[in-house]
Amino acid sequence: MLKAPDGSTMFDMPTACYGSAVRTPYGILLPPGGKVAAFVRSTGAQNNDDSYIKGNQVATLAAGLKRVRAGLGDTVVVLPGHTETVSDATMLDELETGTSILGVGRGSAMPTFTFAATAAQWTLDKADVVVSGLRLDLGGANGVTKAIICTAADNTIAGCDIIMATSSSLDAVIGIEAGAGSTRFALLGSYLRGSTDAVTDGVKIVSAVDGIEIGNCRMQFAATEVNGLVHVTAAATNLWFHHNSFANIVASSTACIVLDDVASTGLFEHQSYSTLNNGTV
Repeated sequence: MLKAPDGSTMFDMPTACYGSAVRTPYGILLPPGGKVAAFVRSTGAQNNDDSYIKGNQVATLAAGLKRVRAGLGDTVVVLPGHTETVSDATMLDELETGTSILGVGRGSAMPTFTFAATAAQWTLDKADVVVSGLRLDLGGANGVTKAIICTAADNTIAGCDIIMATSSSLDAVIGIEAGAGSTRFALLGSYLRGSTDAVTDGVKIVSAVDGIEIGNCRMQFAATEVNGLVHVTAAATNLWFHHNSFANIVASSTACIVLDDVASTGLFEHQSYSTLNNGTV
């Protein structure tokens, strides 16, 4: 909701991400002091692009991240129709604290990153990073070992379309891992989907961190029967899973969320669950 200086409401402003920069139907709002560091589009300049976009456009996300200033709330905007292949673990090497990576476009125009090698990986190892509005296809190779890993505080993935598997030979082993240092990691408003071919772990929490939030997500993919779509293997505290829909669509699935025998704490509320342990929903 945007307010005028006198405090009155000007108009409601639904948002598609949470964090520093905010992507809205009316454009991208930048925090004071922040700037658009780069526009990313693999197909280059388009007819009638204005001079500002043309002068700040790069072809790859890595090139855009090189233009970001650390800790100042800068944004890399990934433009509609952008496609890029993740072939190793170096694409986010230039990531800086406080960066927002915001995709623009929906449906077939949604910017797409395909993880096309077993070693393909995005590592969120800087704090206060927001990734939003992207299609992340983790099913571009046979067993992507660990597609996305978070090892820094206050990172957010929001409003993304995340494909876990497209066939038995094109899938992730681990989709998203929250590791040591990932305090207050948030996965929000995203659609995690896939074929009936199982990944080992969809979202895996492997460290005793505090305050991880998963909210307003739809998870409808196949994961190992006993691991579930979300697997907590360490004594994470103050977990908050809310307003999610879970469906483990692997044959004979028995779990959507699994907590190992660890001293985790938190709240699970306002959620729905579906498994197929007897062959039917």
